Amino acid sequence: MAMRTPGEVERLLDRFEEELLLAKKRAPNTVTAYLSDLRAFSRHLANEGVSLISFDGESLSLYMEIREDLSVRSRARFLSSIRAWTHFLEAAGVRKDPKETPVAPRLPRTLPRILSQEEVGRLIYAPDSKRPEGLRDRAILSFFYASGLRVSELAHITADRVDVTTGALRVMGKGAKERITFLDDRTRHLLEDYLAMVRPAFAKDRPELFLARDGTPLTRQALWTLIKKHGRAAGITSPLSPHVLRHSFATHLLEKGLDIRSIQLLLGHEDIRTTEIYTHVSLAHLENTLKSHHPRGESRKKKTESDEPKREKQKHSPT
Repeated sequence: MAMRTPGEVERLLDRFEEELLLAKKRAPNTVTAYLSDLRAFSRHLANEGVSLISFDGESLSLYMEIREDLSVRSRARFLSSIRAWTHFLEAAGVRKDPKETPVAPRLPRTLPRILSQEEVGRLIYAPDSKRPEGLRDRAILSFFYASGLRVSELAHITADRVDVTTGALRVMGKGAKERITFLDDRTRHLLEDYLAMVRPAFAKDRPELFLARDGTPLTRQALWTLIKKHGRAAGITSPLSPHVLRHSFATHLLEKGLDIRSIQLLLGHEDIRTTEIYTHVSLAHLENTLKSHHPRGESRKKKTESDEPKREKQKHSPT
């Protein structure tokens, strides 16, 4: 007989959380999102007298219709959490022969936003280097762009994982998988200044590389705020986030001729198809550049067409 009491469901959710974190090596943020989705669904089911263990496809479809507020991306994540949950219940012997769940909607394939190299330069040098936080922020912004790290990876990277002399750093990425990437010379010099002149005053026996003035590690939210603030100061009007710098890093490397497999390794992508989107970004950038600079581009074409009647008139005018 299926377990139906709220206490039993919560105990199973706790086991589910442990399995995702320890056995499946899912990212903590993903696990938190999954549990939030499942608990919201469970509250809805409770009002219908149905358990989070024994619900069927019809109950799930009804809930999806009710939740019109969910974006396509949120709906896809919710259905991923449902699939993981039902597989867990089946493996645990709690749910037998689960009915088929709806297929996750296809996400629109949007090209990631990137900055130009000139905008990256303006962003990195927007912080005031006369202030300790300014020196730190320059190092952070340059570090983001030079390494292509995810915001969670940069927030948790420790000082002992960076070799300032060679620029090599060891990154612990998704699924507790380690990868090696490298910093350019400008970033190394900015990092050296931060480590020599700022971090000793901030550090209070913390291993994390980047710290707040009170010695605590910078959170992901603090890093987001930092980037947006300096983006405004740099005059960048498009939406800005840590991932925009990661996208810019990958796209600029591709434009400089680095092969897609090497970029995959630097980014820590499990599947090379995830990395291949940057080929589309690069092609889109090439197309826009070509339109702007080609002698038969739009602006040139308009000018040429406007000149045509004049030339025709001159050709047929009497001498």
